[in-house]
Amino acid sequence: MKIISFYEKEGRLKIRVDTIEDLWTIQRIIFSGDTVKSESLRKFKASDSDKGELKEVVIKIIVEKTEFDKMADRLRIAGKIVEGKPIEYVRLGSYHTLNISEGDTLEITKNNWPNYIKELINEAVKNTKKAILGIIVVDDEKALFAYLLNYGITFENEIYSGLSKRLSQKDFQEQENKYYQKILDLCKNMKVDTIIIAGPAFTKENIRKFGTDSGFLKNINKKIVFEDASSAERSAVYEIIKSEKTASLLQSERIRKEFILMDEFLNYYNIGKGKFGIDEIKNAIENFEIKTLLVNDVMLGDPKIQELLALAEERKIKIEIFNTDDEVGVQLHSFKDIAGY
Repeated sequence: MKIISFYEKEGRLKIRVDTIEDLWTIQRIIFSGDTVKSESLRKFKASDSDKGELKEVVIKIIVEKTEFDKMADRLRIAGKIVEGKPIEYVRLGSYHTLNISEGDTLEITKNNWPNYIKELINEAVKNTKKAILGIIVVDDEKALFAYLLNYGITFENEIYSGLSKRLSQKDFQEQENKYYQKILDLCKNMKVDTIIIAGPAFTKENIRKFGTDSGFLKNINKKIVFEDASSAERSAVYEIIKSEKTASLLQSERIRKEFILMDEFLNYYNIGKGKFGIDEIKNAIENFEIKTLLVNDVMLGDPKIQELLALAEERKIKIEIFNTDDEVGVQLHSFKDIAGY
């Protein structure tokens, strides 16, 4: 994300979307009642009988809802038009959906910009230049590829080894080498600087040896880290993220921080000092009983949550925003989406 301009007194922020992850951040910071202005396409009809044609326009809407479409890699922002040009192609008061994608520019106007929202934006700006981590969990049957993104984990397709005890020793070796080569070829195509290859038993070590003997690892121009994991399933990807062995690689990644924060909350909760839910959190803030506040991003547009967060900022309480869709966000949801310690 790039900040083009920010006039805080006027409440106007103009940004450019540089990565798909930026769309997730933008959805988190846009609430109902905000205004958003961006270029768009709108169908114009010269008459009722006219089929109409799409015209390029600049439209400002009052936001009513947002939807992040991961399949299409776009953010849909819907609301009522309050401004637009060329004016002959725009009908004020009608409804329109802005489709925001990578490379687009938009201007967001709010009544105020709380610090926790500005921190999310600054983090997105810094993360634009960060490498995204690749994770591969493998065993002798399959390999599962995943990406650790700024907004969580995305899983790619699995590939299968095709190995069978019914194969002759020669055919088994050939098939095994093909399997390892396919994994390494996919590593080369992953758009990351660092990849963790992990799994149980000897498969990951065999891949390391195959890649070293063939010279592939030396020429791949990526950092490849080999670690232990209990399986080649999705649960193993989360296991790797929480592993202390990969802490140095994941320390700066948001999702690892969420795991650590949740563990800290649970430790306090287990001794009766963790609070959750709107009522408990409000009392805890007013009585200076918490120093850290965890909240799921899906709740940021809720006026009651906004009041609590504003009070928390006044009391210098650290606010941490979680991704609702991640494993930790789901865990926080069981604590009514807001918790503190």
